[in-house]
Amino acid sequence: MFDATQPAKSQCDNACLHCGAELEQKEGRGRIRRFCDGDHGKAYRRRMRALGFDIG
Repeated sequence: MFDATQPAKSQCDNACLHCGAELEQKEGRGRIRRFCDGDHGKAYRRRMRALGFDIG
């Protein structure tokens, strides 16, 4: 469950969506890390498109 009084980065899943490796979030403003590196992000999006999901 999401707690609006805490930062979102501290509440997100800390594993790469492609390989499951642990990710370390940096404190402060910015995006939440979802992938180890850019290649894992590309591979994840390619796989999701192949499965029929509408990935922008």
